[in-house]
Amino acid sequence: MQVVIGGGDLAVETSLSAFDGEIERIVSFGIRRPGYDEGLRTEQFILHRFNELGLGDTRLEPVPVNYWRPTTSRLSIGELAADVPCFAVPYTGWTESDGAQAGTVYIGVGGAEAFDEADVSGKIVVADMQFGELNATHLKGGSHFIHDPGGTIPDGPLHCANWLIPNFRAYYESWKRGAAGFIGLLGEMPIDGCELYVPYDGFLKKTPAAWVGREHAGAVRSVAASGEPFHFTSTGEGRTVDSHNVIAVLPGRTDEFILLTCHHDAPFASAVEDASGLSVLLVLAEAFAQSAQPLERGLVFLASSGHFHGAIGCREFVGKHRGGLLEKIVAVIGIEHIAEEVQGDDDGQYAKTGQAETRALFVDKTPELLRVLEEEVQRVDLNRTLAVDAYLFGSEPPCDSAPFFTAGIPSVCHISGPLYLFDPHDTIDMVREEDLRKVADLFHGVIRRIDSIPAAGLAKGMTRQRNDPPAAPPPWFLPPETFLGN
Repeated sequence: MQVVIGGGDLAVETSLSAFDGEIERIVSFGIRRPGYDEGLRTEQFILHRFNELGLGDTRLEPVPVNYWRPTTSRLSIGELAADVPCFAVPYTGWTESDGAQAGTVYIGVGGAEAFDEADVSGKIVVADMQFGELNATHLKGGSHFIHDPGGTIPDGPLHCANWLIPNFRAYYESWKRGAAGFIGLLGEMPIDGCELYVPYDGFLKKTPAAWVGREHAGAVRSVAASGEPFHFTSTGEGRTVDSHNVIAVLPGRTDEFILLTCHHDAPFASAVEDASGLSVLLVLAEAFAQSAQPLERGLVFLASSGHFHGAIGCREFVGKHRGGLLEKIVAVIGIEHIAEEVQGDDDGQYAKTGQAETRALFVDKTPELLRVLEEEVQRVDLNRTLAVDAYLFGSEPPCDSAPFFTAGIPSVCHISGPLYLFDPHDTIDMVREEDLRKVADLFHGVIRRIDSIPAAGLAKGMTRQRNDPPAAPPPWFLPPETFLGN
């Protein structure tokens, strides 16, 4: 099927198979966590594609990350030593190779009173984990505009925000009090399974820890409440390695640039996260590279590393290029997660609803950029879209391109947060195929139109200015020292 990216004389034909081919190739590399060989191969593939498209100044820029790769995760509970499926909590420590045998302490959700009443030193702490909530009422209240012709975005909760665990502090409290290990029960997960790649802050932590899924949470909770011993093994490898941002440039007629970005790392062999965004990035690179009508401004294409390391890739880019290339970038477009909506079913699995996952376009209070964005969203009919204030959630928006917002650069980021982003269910069939073209068409149109708007006009209304000091990281990316009190 042929589709058109851009309208009128600017039309560039491509096919849906172009998006699908890029997604399939990226997913085929396997688990693309920061520093993994599979991630490094993905970097080389993207660099090769940039070169194939005839882009200039193609390069890899090092991004140091903590390589963290578990090899054994095993939990045996009680006197019968029954094995329970578990999954190592990202960036937590290792036991000895033969594991840790210890008594248990169940502390509920891990409030201060529970810890004060329990002696957790040398014990394995078991806690019920809580999730944040993604609430459409909150999003709507902080929106510049909403495009939802069918009125399908609900008023009230969308679903749990399983990337945000408000009581993860219980882990740090266990560490501080000398616990031998920590088991987090995912009883609030909408489906069965323990493979949850959260948190992904990139900070190496001392105390070994694992997730247990909802289907086994009750049994583990019951045994832990009795104080019976657990045998917990968590082993793996950790070291500092270089991953890379992949960069390419398409020159324009001036020395100003518009930057397009998407991260290339992922928690598993993930498709929505973020092979979907990368496919749009590559299709747009091809469309502009082949266009007979070049832009006034150049384009910088950035496939960033280390999203699953506290979004370090874009932070490194901003730091490295401050005082140089960064000052020439007049706008940034971030592309993430073109996704199908799902809900948990009665069999402990996900079921598609048939709708697109509700999406946010995070954008600052910039009238010119907002005007163009709203008109282009309406033109392509990108349904279930909210243009959300960039700082609705705090010091920066919850997207990979956040460092560009806080660097004072007019920015917009497309992102959605479906339930399966952080588990192995993020497969190719979860990509909202018909929206790949729409998102590409949207940003093709936005880029064409803002190309003629002066930099000062694009920046009018910005919350942060280019000479502001760096913003504090959001709560979900704070270092262990914050919680340990050191």
